[in-house]
Amino acid sequence: METSQVNLLECLRQVPDFRRAQGRRYPLAETLCMVVMSIMSGYCAYREIGRFISHNQQELTACLGLGRKRLPSHVTIRQVLTHVDFQALAAAFRRWAAGQGRRVVSIDGKSLRSTVSEHANERQNLVVLVSAFCQQTGLIEEVGRFENARQSEIGSVRDLLDRMQQRGLLLTLDALHCQKKQPV
Repeated sequence: METSQVNLLECLRQVPDFRRAQGRRYPLAETLCMVVMSIMSGYCAYREIGRFISHNQQELTACLGLGRKRLPSHVTIRQVLTHVDFQALAAAFRRWAAGQGRRVVSIDGKSLRSTVSEHANERQNLVVLVSAFCQQTGLIEEVGRFENARQSEIGSVRDLLDRMQQRGLLLTLDALHCQKKQPV
């Protein structure tokens, strides 16, 4: 477990810090690591993350090598999560997850409830989310959104796979995706 945490911290240290030097009480990488650990433990809302950090304060302080006795509250967590560069954070997390061994990724699209327009005719439109779910970590690694009037699930999945740029994945997809690419 120690090795994974060190690697996770190293990856999270590559996320740019948006804060001014004057207002930094807690290192960004360690704060993000606490957030990742709490979310992986099932604590997802700001206050829940704050409670996770509070309940595990002694272990987190020792494990992450923090000099401060106090750890960030849910208010600090909210500030960090609302202002952090999400793309950089997601890329750092994917780099860490990629080092955890061969992954099985399931990709599927689901329509969002209450997004259907023109439901009674051929111009029907709805919003669909396509997600890449990693079986080992239990986390969604990448997500895409499209409207079925403008794009198909096939194109959206191809875009998602291009963004993931991963090799050595075992993919599971619907039969819809078992098509030969059409020549241009």
